[in-house]
Amino acid sequence: LLTTISIERCLSVLCPIWCRSHRPKLLSSIISGLLWGLSLLLNMLGYVLCTVRPSPKSCHILLITIGALNFLFCTPLMLVFSLTLFLRVKCSSQHLRTGRLFTVIMLTILFFLIFAVPLSVLILFDFLGYKFLYSPEIGFVLSCVNSSLNPVIYFLVGSYRDRRIKFTLRLAFQRAFED
Repeated sequence: LLTTISIERCLSVLCPIWCRSHRPKLLSSIISGLLWGLSLLLNMLGYVLCTVRPSPKSCHILLITIGALNFLFCTPLMLVFSLTLFLRVKCSSQHLRTGRLFTVIMLTILFFLIFAVPLSVLILFDFLGYKFLYSPEIGFVLSCVNSSLNPVIYFLVGSYRDRRIKFTLRLAFQRAFED
């Protein structure tokens, strides 16, 4: 989902007229639904092949496929489009206004790169036969930290520049997504 958000946000900044006039209205919903469906399918397949009816070879191939898809396709696409968006916004002579949504996306991607990508690389290399000092407990902690940071990012970005101390979580989320 981070990859598709990065692509869509980049296209909306680089080609705003096309996005407003020619982009199908339901495109985001359809792509999100397809991605959720693919994720559900791969996870169900992994559950069946690795737990219910263990097939070590099939499980191994599926996990390598998921790791390669994540590391070799989604992550590079996300990086290219995010970097393009970042450079376009920061180097623009028009001084485009960077909103809260831009900040949320960039922080989410940054923490994804810090906590999730190194772990994915280690797991992929482990499945390919390269042995590193990898512990499932460390992977679980990193995954929890990565997932737990998103609400914190939304809250902090939503409450940024607000002088009041008392601030509701709902208002913070609303401000973070108002762009």
